Amino acid sequence: MRGSLALALALALIAIQPAYAETAEGSNAVMQEAEAQDPYQWLETPTDARALDWARKQTQEAKAKIAAMPEHARISAELKSALAASDSAPNFMLAGPYALKLQRSVAHPHGVLSVSRRGPDGTPGAWRDVLDVDALNAAEGKSYELRFGAMSLDCDPVAYNRCILQLSPAGADDVELREFDLASGQFVPDGFRTPASRAFAVWLDSNTLLLQHTAEGAATLPSGWARSVYLWKRGTPLSSAKIVYTAEPTDSLMLLAATGKGADRVGIIMKAIDYSTFEYFSVRLDGSTQALPLPRNLKMGYPVANGGRVFAQLGKEATVQGKVAPAESIVAYDFNPSVAPDKRLSVAYRPEKDEFVTDAFMGMAPTRSGLKIVLNKRGVQQLTDLKAGTDGWVVARGKPEPIGTNIGFDTVDPAGDAVVLKRAGYLVPNRVELVSAGKTTTLFSEKAAFAADKFVVDLKSATSRDGTQVDYYLLRPKAAAKSTPMLMTGYGAFGISTTPEYLDHGVGGKSLVIWLNRGGALAVPLIRGGGERGEAWHLAAIREKRENSYDDFAAVTEAIIASGFTTPDRIGVFGMSNGGLLSAVMGTRRPDIYGAIVSDVPLTDLVRLSYMGMGAAWTNEYGDAKDPEMLAAITHYSPYQNVVKGKKYPPFMLSVATSDNRVGPGHARKLAAKLEEAGAAVYYLEDQEGGHGVSDPLSRPDLMADRMTFLVHTLMSAN
Repeated sequence: MRGSLALALALALIAIQPAYAETAEGSNAVMQEAEAQDPYQWLETPTDARALDWARKQTQEAKAKIAAMPEHARISAELKSALAASDSAPNFMLAGPYALKLQRSVAHPHGVLSVSRRGPDGTPGAWRDVLDVDALNAAEGKSYELRFGAMSLDCDPVAYNRCILQLSPAGADDVELREFDLASGQFVPDGFRTPASRAFAVWLDSNTLLLQHTAEGAATLPSGWARSVYLWKRGTPLSSAKIVYTAEPTDSLMLLAATGKGADRVGIIMKAIDYSTFEYFSVRLDGSTQALPLPRNLKMGYPVANGGRVFAQLGKEATVQGKVAPAESIVAYDFNPSVAPDKRLSVAYRPEKDEFVTDAFMGMAPTRSGLKIVLNKRGVQQLTDLKAGTDGWVVARGKPEPIGTNIGFDTVDPAGDAVVLKRAGYLVPNRVELVSAGKTTTLFSEKAAFAADKFVVDLKSATSRDGTQVDYYLLRPKAAAKSTPMLMTGYGAFGISTTPEYLDHGVGGKSLVIWLNRGGALAVPLIRGGGERGEAWHLAAIREKRENSYDDFAAVTEAIIASGFTTPDRIGVFGMSNGGLLSAVMGTRRPDIYGAIVSDVPLTDLVRLSYMGMGAAWTNEYGDAKDPEMLAAITHYSPYQNVVKGKKYPPFMLSVATSDNRVGPGHARKLAAKLEEAGAAVYYLEDQEGGHGVSDPLSRPDLMADRMTFLVHTLMSAN
């Protein structure tokens, strides 16, 4: 899934459990036959000794081959210089009187957490370092990643001086929850703390957490996420936490939030039955729960709550207060006691034609007085403000942003209307702004990492196989030569939008500078399956319609080739998670139009999806191979099932971490083994740590230098 992800989707995933030993009992005969014919199923178990030995040998061989490439030493040095030249944009959080900042750098790849007291106008004062994650790792002999964002940090709603931090061992999706005191800069002795598991918590008051976890043998959903939600009182053992809600055993996952203050504060449970059908519940301090009258057909995203309200976006049209609200509308439920019960549910926003909220994760910011959103209209964005008035919601649209520019919300103040905005684009370095009390303050302005005046960003369209117009961004040199080397990436799943960023994780961070400085280009198709044109765009490429995504990507590729801009031997495709599936599909499905493939932490075996990582929770998106009709559709494009001996494939690089318990390393291992058997050139790289975000230039510059060496050598050097 999207790793800048977003994607960090907060979809807590589980390490592979006894599903590996599960028999085919209950499966149909076709599924049994497909599994029986799988010669590399033994590579699925992450820590199996034989599989680990295979992965080590493959990695050693790949590294030796890459190190022997003439460009390797120079590219490694260039990446080191690019990373040292300037720090990447920090992440900010607001918590009442406090501002928090997590800054990662070459010296501190895991980050330093800093705290500041906010002044009367809401702006931060002097910053004070309170937690060096690298120093913590050295002291405890661990390799923690600090999760930092709207769904991974929550603070006491009274004084905001204590927060629950999420520490992920080895970068996996399991986290330890630890209570941290911002004033002292220390973990709270005998404070709230859980062992590593699929866990998340929000505060109901200073002494009570609303919690979900999978520690101590707690029941799990098929995704490996917690099946129960608890109330946990300070000073009591985790085992004594009271269960307040339990999901059905077939549900996908639950996410938590809280809204309101004092006695009116409520917890929110958002339950995904699947990734298109949701139910919401409120939880009071006494443990009582109540189902909320929100429509069920909603869009995937975090539970969006603040100011005593919770917001959700419609995936399909629904009747609200006796009137039909179209798909993509935003509905609000108001808990404030001053609101009459029959007026609590309302429509806060109705979309205009071709207008969509740009991103379900960073495109909505709930404030005390309303909701700020970023709208997207065929790749052009617009900041919009929704405010609750006495006669309904007031919508105020801002000016359209320049093409190739993206706005996202880093954080909102749970105690007010302040927000932190991040502005960036393919040619626009990150600028982080605090908007508070009518004043805009720049918190961070990134130095340019390459000469933007030598490039231009185009927004174009291509025609897919079924006639659908597919937009794409093209970042290209102004003085592009004939047959320009070009990289392509995309996502196209779960309704997640691909937005223009500045050297973000999705494009390899500052490793992309190496490519651009050599005259390379970047193309990003906005394919179906994503959310760029709303939920209908997403639904147009799920399950039996998934190949629409790949048709879209191929159509953009062919249009660029037909324009004379480049040639197939100069085109490389890369992607992570579902983007890794995308790149693997394109390399096995259309090897004639690509010269190199990089598939990072990918899905590759959609037949065995339910038996690796969190795959059992994704059958609504990809289809369930136990259904004979879906099995037929899946095997038509699933990369692992479509490798054929004797067919000419472009060189493949596959990268993964043993600790990735979201997708699991088995997918990458199996595809590498089968491609190698078919005679393809394969470079397989497996790191033990790093989880689903293993390809990170700051923490693993060697891996990213290897990737860029492979791409430069394969796509540029021969010409």
